[in-house]
Amino acid sequence: MTVADTKAAIPRVQLVIGIIRRGNEILLVRESLGTDGEVLWSLPGGGVEDGELLHEALRREVQEETGLLIGDPARTAFLVHADSEQHPSALAAAFEVEQCSGDLAPQDDDIEQAAFFLLPDALELLGELDSATQREPIVSYLTGAVAPGTTWLYRNRGKKETLVARW
Repeated sequence: MTVADTKAAIPRVQLVIGIIRRGNEILLVRESLGTDGEVLWSLPGGGVEDGELLHEALRREVQEETGLLIGDPARTAFLVHADSEQHPSALAAAFEVEQCSGDLAPQDDDIEQAAFFLLPDALELLGELDSATQREPIVSYLTGAVAPGTTWLYRNRGKKETLVARW
């Protein structure tokens, strides 16, 4: 038996992120995302549960975090594959959503607020995210600096975040 054979399996993390626009506005949620628990603005989304497909998880997460009902994703915005000690091989998929209805009324206790912001204001708030792994793909996509569907690969060790590749 090798050391690799005795290593305990660590569950893989799969995340979904929604990009929901209303005219020239982007929907953001305010939650504890900072490295020291700071409350920051980001895009709505969260974990994919066992047995869920990505679009099902996205619908559930957006409804929990914002109160909005959404349709199926219109396109893949970007993918992030990050390897860290806490979450080896975590995969996040961000999707553009064109259909939504309802009123903003977060039902998730972790969400302090959900609101639409004009794109320049949203970009300023998203620029405050202290994790490059969270910030760079979102801001680059929303500014048009990268093409839709861009894949980002990060290797994170301690506080060091390294962009390994992007295509």
